Amino acid sequence: MRSGYVALIGRPNAGKSTLFNAFIGQRLSIVTAKPQTTRGRILGIVTDNENQIIFLDTPGLLQPSYKLHESMEKQIEHAARQADLALLILDATNPKDRLPIVQHFLAKNRTPVFALLNKIDLIPEDRVDSLLSDLCKIYKIPEIIPLSALTNKNLDTVFTQIKAKLPEGPQLYPEDMIAEQPERFFAAELIREAAFEHLEDELPYSINIAIEDFVERTDEKSYILGIIYVERESQKGIVIGRKASRLQAIGKQARKSI
Repeated sequence: MRSGYVALIGRPNAGKSTLFNAFIGQRLSIVTAKPQTTRGRILGIVTDNENQIIFLDTPGLLQPSYKLHESMEKQIEHAARQADLALLILDATNPKDRLPIVQHFLAKNRTPVFALLNKIDLIPEDRVDSLLSDLCKIYKIPEIIPLSALTNKNLDTVFTQIKAKLPEGPQLYPEDMIAEQPERFFAAELIREAAFEHLEDELPYSINIAIEDFVERTDEKSYILGIIYVERESQKGIVIGRKASRLQAIGKQARKSI
């Protein structure tokens, strides 16, 4: 049997979380149009008869500008060190985004790297080959596989390559386990995703979600009490909205997702 950890690394909005969810086959990592939605490492597990792949979704590569960014950078470095393979995810619509930051990661990284060009469904098909050749030279990587996490194009090819590169080893998690985090964690993440969608500008990055109560009921809907924390008193009114309209919209979307 082959088993091992695979870290997804890339710039914000390269499609890491969408690809992570496609690999797992379930929506474990939240996805929004805003960059840097993923704050911490998310673990997802795929098991078949011959392989167990433990995927690690990570925050986006960036130049740290405040404490939260520094914490995110440390999580990326830890995930890469822990992993047997690092998947470098490049965005086909902006593949050279903040080139020095990606090159810096590659220079200090010691984990074997396997590169993917995501979002090829958003560029002309006749551009793909020349873009791949150009990027292999820029990043000094022998091969980059094109794919679309959104449409699952070439996903099977990537799975085959990952399995071939994993070391031989024992099954690390039970075969029916797909995630390490508890249900409370995912409930909080889905509330945070809804807040990202309904709050403007920088405010979503200033909030934190805590699940105060989580009661599963077999005969009716589960009861979940989530608290949205903000940094400043003045931000409460923005989150609540006129006649509580924004808070209701966040709650409605979160309940639907959960």
